[in-house]
Parts: sequence; structure tokens; C-alpha cells
Amino acid sequence: MGFFTDSLGRQTVAQKPNAPILGWAALGAASFMALDEQNRRRLRRASDACLAVWAVLEVVSGRSGFRRSAGALTLSWLWRRANA
Repeated sequence: MGFFTDSLGRQTVAQKPNAPILGWAALGAASFMALDEQNRRRLRRASDACLAVWAVLEVVSGRSGFRRSAGALTLSWLWRRANA
């Protein structure tokens, strides 16, 4: 198994989006359109939560080293941003 391939030799860098990624994108876009600052913050937090769920799923069950690394880097980025 290579860094960019799964155990069957299939490339795993680009895959169709799953529910957490779609939620992250939709809620992130909605946060930019929100007129009220409180709603904007809530939508951004919900978007970040979706991204965190995606990242945890990638770390736990990513099909390649690249996917697991992407999840770990995303989690660390979210953690640093939340604690900045």
C-alpha cells in the first residue's frame, strides 16, 4: 500500500464528498451569507464541527496514508485555530 493508494492499489487522493464535507461546505457558505453576527458564529461553529467529524473519520478509517494525514493535519489546524 502506497501513501496515495489503498490496499488494492486504487488512488485515494480524490474521492466523492461524504456527508460531513457537504455539511462543512453548505454551512460555511451559509455563514458568509448570514446577516446577523450571532448566526454567522453559530453557522461557522457548525461548519467547523462537520469538518472535525470528517477529519476524525479520516484519521480512524482513511483508506491511505495521505487521507489519514489530511485528517490529522485538519484536526491540528482546527485545534490551533480554536485556541488562538
